[in-house]
Amino acid sequence: MKKILLLALFSITLMGCNDPESVAAEAAQLRAEQHPDRTYVGVHNYYIMESSEHAAFGRKKELKVMYQDFPRYFVEKAKEWPKEDLNDASSYDLPRFQFAWANSSSKDEYESGLKIWSMKTDGTDLRLVTDATIGFASIRNLARSPNNRYVAWAGSGGQKGVYDLKTGKVSNMHKFTSPLDMFWSEDSRYLYFDDAINSYARWDSETGEISEIDFQIRTATVSFDGKRMTVLDFGVLVVDANTNEEINWIGVDRSLSMNERSLDISSIDPEGRYAWGSNPSFGFFFDIEKGTVKQMVDDFVPAQILGKDAHYSALSKMTYVTIVDRIEDKVWSWRAFSHGAMSGKGILYNGLANDGLWFKGSK
Repeated sequence: MKKILLLALFSITLMGCNDPESVAAEAAQLRAEQHPDRTYVGVHNYYIMESSEHAAFGRKKELKVMYQDFPRYFVEKAKEWPKEDLNDASSYDLPRFQFAWANSSSKDEYESGLKIWSMKTDGTDLRLVTDATIGFASIRNLARSPNNRYVAWAGSGGQKGVYDLKTGKVSNMHKFTSPLDMFWSEDSRYLYFDDAINSYARWDSETGEISEIDFQIRTATVSFDGKRMTVLDFGVLVVDANTNEEINWIGVDRSLSMNERSLDISSIDPEGRYAWGSNPSFGFFFDIEKGTVKQMVDDFVPAQILGKDAHYSALSKMTYVTIVDRIEDKVWSWRAFSHGAMSGKGILYNGLANDGLWFKGSK
C-alpha cells in the first residue's frame, strides 16, 4: 500500500504538480479509493462504522440487544484530531461522555500519554478535550462543570488539575495528594474536592483561591435548583446548597447487614431527581423527589452512569461502550476504539441536552 501511495505521489511530481496542497489532495483521494470503508480525520487518523455487539448482564436483567452501526476510531496522531470547541453548538446537541484515554500503545510519549477525550452518547463526534494530563500515570476521576467550560481530573495519588476550555489555562492542585472525590457547584464557579483524609476544600474558578469547607465530598453529587443531592454509603442526603441544612435523608433498610446495604456502585442523574446504588446482593433505586427507595434482589441493571430521569444508564468503563435504555429494557454495546488504553471511569456531562435522551429520534 505504501509503495502504491509513493508511486502515485512521485507521478504527480513528475507531471509538474509540486503544490503541497495538491499533493495532499491527491493522496487523500487515493486513500479514499483504497479504503472506501474509512472516513479519514487528518492524514493518519480515521474511523469506520461497525455494528454493535451482543451484551449480557448475567442474572441481573433480561435486555433486548440492539444492533446498529457505531463509529470505531483509529487515532494515531492525536494533534490532528479535532478538539472540543465550546463555540461549536453542533457538539452539544446530545449528552456527552468524557474519559481518559491513551490513544496509542506506541513508544511515542505523546501518543501513549493519557489525554482527556469526549464524544456524544451515540458514539459520534469524538473530540480531544485536553492533553494537559500527559505525564499522569493514571486518571482515576473526572468532573465537568455544568456550563461545560471546566474539566477537572484526579490522578491515582489524588493530584488534581482543572483545564479551562475557553482560555486553555491549566490550574494544578498537585499539593493535595489524597482522596479523589470532587464535584462542581450549580453555577460552575466552585470545584469541591477532598484535599486530605476527612478534610474538604473548594477551588474558586474566578479567583483561583482554595478554601476549606465543612461538609463531606462525594463524586456522586449533583447541585441543582438550590439543593445538593449526594449518594453516601447507605443512602442519599439532600441539603440546602447555600446553608448546608439537611432537607431529607433517604436511607436503605437498616435491618440489612453492613455489606448488604453498602452502596458499592452509585450514580445520580443530572438533575438529582433519581439515584442508583448497588452491591453484590441488592440494587437500590432512589426516587429523590418522592423520597423513596426501591430494593431489588434480581432483575436489575447496575448504573455506573445515570442519565436524566434515569431513562438511560451506562457502564463507566469506556473500552466497550455499553448503554441501557432502562425504560424499554434495551442494550447497546460496541467497541469504540481500535487500540490504546483507558484509565479510570468515564462520566456523563451536558446531560440535559436533547431532553436527556442519548440518541437522536428517541422518545
